[in-house]
Amino acid sequence: MLAWLIPFVAFCMPLDSLPSPITELNLQRTQYFPHFNAASQNLYLTIRKAAKSDEELFVAHWNGRHFDAPAPIDAINRENNEGTPSLTKDGKTLYFSACEYPNSFGGCDLYESQRMGDSWTKPKNLGFLINSHEWEGQPHISSDGKQLYFSSDRLGGYGKRDIWVSEKDDQGRWNTPKNVGNLINSNEDEQGPYILANKSVFLFSSSKSGGKGGLDYYQTRYPIIAGESPEALQTLNTSSHDAGISLGPEIDSYFISRKSTEPERELDIARVYISPEIWLKAPVKRIQFDSLSFEAIQFANNAWNLTEPIPDCLAKLANYLQENPSQSIDIQGHTDDIGNASSNQILSEKRALAVKMYLIKLGIAADRIFTQGMGNTVPKEKLNRQMNRRIEIRLRSN
Repeated sequence: MLAWLIPFVAFCMPLDSLPSPITELNLQRTQYFPHFNAASQNLYLTIRKAAKSDEELFVAHWNGRHFDAPAPIDAINRENNEGTPSLTKDGKTLYFSACEYPNSFGGCDLYESQRMGDSWTKPKNLGFLINSHEWEGQPHISSDGKQLYFSSDRLGGYGKRDIWVSEKDDQGRWNTPKNVGNLINSNEDEQGPYILANKSVFLFSSSKSGGKGGLDYYQTRYPIIAGESPEALQTLNTSSHDAGISLGPEIDSYFISRKSTEPERELDIARVYISPEIWLKAPVKRIQFDSLSFEAIQFANNAWNLTEPIPDCLAKLANYLQENPSQSIDIQGHTDDIGNASSNQILSEKRALAVKMYLIKLGIAADRIFTQGMGNTVPKEKLNRQMNRRIEIRLRSN
C-alpha cells in the first residue's frame, strides 16, 4: 500500500473557496496525491480503479480550461502498486514510489524515470542509500532538483513514518538521507512532503495528537529553520485524512485529495483557492555589516559623482542602518596619486559626501553619517589607480 485509504467524514472550512471536485479527473474509485507540472501542463496522480485493485500512475493534460481524461502511464505501471508522483521543474524526470517492483530492496521503494519523447524510460531504483528494507514512499523533488524528500518507516526515525531528505552531490549521486528532525516528525505518521517554492513554505501531513483527526496538513518555512515548530493549516484540515497537495495552474489555486461525496468513490481530486495570507511569511534576513563589501563603489578619474547603476551595497547598508537605528558610520573618500595633494583632498571629501547624500535619500538621518576625505594618503594598491579611487565605510563607536 503506497498511501492511506481510510476515509472519514469531511467538514467544510473557511477558505477563499470550498474544495471543488474536478469532474473530469474523478472517474475511478479512488484518485489522490496530485502533482501538477507547470512545464508540461500535466497533472500526475495516483489512481485505484476498484476497492482492492492495485494503485497506478495516471496523467491528465490541462488545456487552460479543463483537464483531459486521465490516462495510465503504461511505461511505468506494472502488476503491483505505483503512485505518489513528483516531477522536476522541467518535467523531464519523474520520481515515484512502487511496491514489489523490479530491483526492489523490500516493501516499497523510490524510483526515477526520464522523459523520452512521448514516453518514459525504464524506471531505475534510486539505490540502497535512498531505499531500505523498510517502506519508502511519497517522494518530492525540490525545484532545483538537488533535494529529495520522502516518507519512510526505516530505522532511525521518531515514530511510525517520518520525513527524510537526501541531497544530490556534484556528481549527481544521492547522499545518505537525513531525518528532518523531531519538530516535523513525531511518534505518529508524517507523510506527503511538498515544497511550495513560491511561498517559501514546506508542507507535510501528520497524524500526531492535537489535529482534527487522521492526517492533518502542517506548514513550516522553507528552507527548514532549525528550532522552528510547524503550524497546522487549520482552515484546510478536516476530520478526514488530509494529505496530498499541489500548486495549481491558476493564481492561488491548489489541488488536494479529499473524501468524495459520491458513495461509489472514496477519494477525489479537488480544486481549492487559498488566500496567500494563510501561508507563513518568509523569515526576515537581517543584514550583517561584516557581509557588506564596498569595493564596487569606484569613481572615474577626477570625478566624485556616483554613476549608474549604483552598487546595491549602498541599499543594503541603508537597510542595515534602518535595522540598527542607534548605529552611526564613518565614510572615508580616497583618490589615486594623480594630481596635487590639495586637489586630491577636496576630491576625496566630495566622494565621501556623495555617498552620504545618497544614504540620506534612502532615509538615513544626516547626523548618523560622518565623512572624511583622505586624499591619496592611504593607497590600497600601489599599481592599481582605479582601486585607489574608492570609498571605505566603517561602523562608528557610539
